[in-house]
Amino acid sequence: MGTSASSTGPNGQSPLIPSWAQGSDATQDEIASGTDGSTSASDESDGEQAGSGEASGNKVETDQQEIDGPGQPAPPPNRFASARRAFGKYAQSGGNTSDLKRALKHYSKKGSGGGKTTSRRLANGITAGSSLLGIMRGESVSVNNQVLSLADLKGLSTDQVIDKIASHLAPNNADSDAVRIALDYALEEALPATNSFDPNSFTDEVIQEVIGCYLTDLIFQDVVEGMGKAWFYVEPASKHHQMEVELRALIKVIAQQQLEKVTQGNPTNINGDNIAKVQADTITLTVDEWESFDD
Repeated sequence: MGTSASSTGPNGQSPLIPSWAQGSDATQDEIASGTDGSTSASDESDGEQAGSGEASGNKVETDQQEIDGPGQPAPPPNRFASARRAFGKYAQSGGNTSDLKRALKHYSKKGSGGGKTTSRRLANGITAGSSLLGIMRGESVSVNNQVLSLADLKGLSTDQVIDKIASHLAPNNADSDAVRIALDYALEEALPATNSFDPNSFTDEVIQEVIGCYLTDLIFQDVVEGMGKAWFYVEPASKHHQMEVELRALIKVIAQQQLEKVTQGNPTNINGDNIAKVQADTITLTVDEWESFDD
């Protein structure tokens, strides 16, 4: 994924769901329930529960059965034109929040393929988010035969903790940078800066905040990429940062509202069995909400 300043973004013929975001290419993580925290990030895992000798891991694939649809949807013709035109106006001197909302409305209705398709496109992010919940809940999460748990993070600085989690969970495919950036953003927003991380920092409320911020940034990056060359019209150049801040803030408000709706306002309703669906539904509802914006 390119930056907003350098990428021309996908074109009208680009698939709505890239090959690496589909089930066969999804990163597979494994969560070992009830571990005692004795594993480390350098240990190799064969799917056995640490200290028990019994296989008890649950595969956390992308949960495509939760977010998948019937095949590859056909991209509408010129699907980015209206969204990029409105976003280009927002980027110019005199552009305002109404132009931004108009761009998001067009992006939701046509450019992105809608909320459901967006959740499918962000499948690798959902996989990593499911594993992130496992780590925050005290599980040992194995990715590519490397295991990480909260016990491995005790005593590290917050920055070191964030780096270890993001490095561990980022998929080995084209979505790696986007997932890593979203993990960094979410954990930096939710965790206090400290020189000695306390694993008890992940209360239910903090976990919900992390997930909300994480989904916010996944969606934010999808929009940044989708708007493509419209970013080239930023005027003056100093407005670029302001635009990113405003775009992320607008997405965050809606994403947090939708996450509250999906969890019925109770963070304890998020668990390993439903985390993929919670994320997919929140993404879908957030993007679909943009269609209600006034022109």
